[in-house]
Amino acid sequence: MDQALEKKLLDIEAKLLEHKFPPQLVIENTSGCNQKCIHCSHKEMIRPKKRMERALWDKIVEEVGTEAPDTEIWPTFYGEALSLAGELWDRIDYAAEVGCRNLVLNSNGSLLLRQNHIDRILRSPLKRFILSLDGLTKETYEKIRYLGKWETTYHGVEELLREKEKRGQLYPLIICQFSLMKENEHEVEPFREYWKARGAEVKVRPKLEWTATGSIRSDRIDHETDFRIACPWGNNTMAIHQDGSAVACAVDYEGRFKVGNAGDTSVKELWHRLGMRLRRLHREHRWDEIPDICQGCRDWQTAGAEYEKRNLPGSRPFWYDQETTDFKVASREIR
Repeated sequence: MDQALEKKLLDIEAKLLEHKFPPQLVIENTSGCNQKCIHCSHKEMIRPKKRMERALWDKIVEEVGTEAPDTEIWPTFYGEALSLAGELWDRIDYAAEVGCRNLVLNSNGSLLLRQNHIDRILRSPLKRFILSLDGLTKETYEKIRYLGKWETTYHGVEELLREKEKRGQLYPLIICQFSLMKENEHEVEPFREYWKARGAEVKVRPKLEWTATGSIRSDRIDHETDFRIACPWGNNTMAIHQDGSAVACAVDYEGRFKVGNAGDTSVKELWHRLGMRLRRLHREHRWDEIPDICQGCRDWQTAGAEYEKRNLPGSRPFWYDQETTDFKVASREIR
């Protein structure tokens, strides 16, 4: 592995802390998606593609609002959030009503022009809205984002940015994301220039392997190195599937490791169980004892995506070093 990357990863590991409550919580309101991207294991997922019951969502966000209102909540990760139509915004609004202050939504952007989504996004309490696009030209975009339509998606994102500028809003910050891989590496700088010129921020990250339990592999990941760090995602993020299962991390797409269910157990208790069975073992480098799903996973090598300097509260993940703001996650503590 490149020495510069090793140093970067060691610096990230050195900053990992134990938290009383998950500082970043992925809640899968839907496990269904309308695209079959070449770099995503969702197309291989065999568990049910369903919506989370509204009562379960309410239970989770009510606890977050009480226990740690600055926890970063992602209302979905594996599925396409906008497919929930108006129900999505009702759920997000309720989370804000019960005290959740740091809501972040990701989407493939293909449905932006439907169901009045642009207006709802701009009237929502979201801090960030992240659009996974991964290609600048029609040829590259549609090769990577299979079933996506370049004209529809790009028109929708551009319209969202124009409307946000027209309204003069700070939030939500609009971020266009680019997962770097051999199929699109030639477009990364033009992509960055294109979206920055239109008022978006750009996030670039290496392609993931989704725990390498499916067929997805990345040439951005070193499969031979003996070097390893405690997984930043496993340490910082808790993921809850649509059926309430609390799983290993945000890329445990099939739910191969579970510590309980949010339907009958508090988020705080589930987080504690993950701490004993996963986080502690990682931080202590007890590699022979970490969960099976972690053994062959090398997605930790992709930690530390590129961000531009920004001092707008809530505009960056909780772990990002912001030199000009005192915005903190309330539940953070030093181990």
